[in-house]
Amino acid sequence: MRFNERLNHCRLERKSILNLNYYTNMKKLISIIAIALASTVMFQCGQSNASNDSNELADEMRQDREAIAENLRDLRDDIDKKIDEVSKDIENASEDMKEELTETKEELTGQRTELERTIDKVEDATEETWDDVKDGANRTIDNVKSKIEKLTAKIKGQDQGAS
Repeated sequence: MRFNERLNHCRLERKSILNLNYYTNMKKLISIIAIALASTVMFQCGQSNASNDSNELADEMRQDREAIAENLRDLRDDIDKKIDEVSKDIENASEDMKEELTETKEELTGQRTELERTIDKVEDATEETWDDVKDGANRTIDNVKSKIEKLTAKIKGQDQGAS
């Protein structure tokens, strides 16, 4: 009988050890699952923040693009008015003045073409190219404004010389 008791005792011990291993393995498995879930949640939060940052940058770029494009269009419209004025002046000018006014009109037309190209670049800019396009557009605006001022002064000088 002793043998049977011993055998039962060994079986119970073995069963206890197996149960203990089972619970230990379950604890490990639950810990691994918890870590995996926590990592997934943290990763999703990180992506959400990055996505929000990206959306904010895209909105800022869109607003900048619209403002710069509007400035370029306004400047183009100013040039169109100046071209119209010069064209009318050409009709009424003497032969000497017609040549100078025609040159001025061609310069204004060249500036208008440059503005058109810049508007296209601004409208076609991507997030990767935006900083360079923005800098170029602002330089173009400054250059064209400066040239328009010089041409306007030249036109006024021609008007005074014709009087």
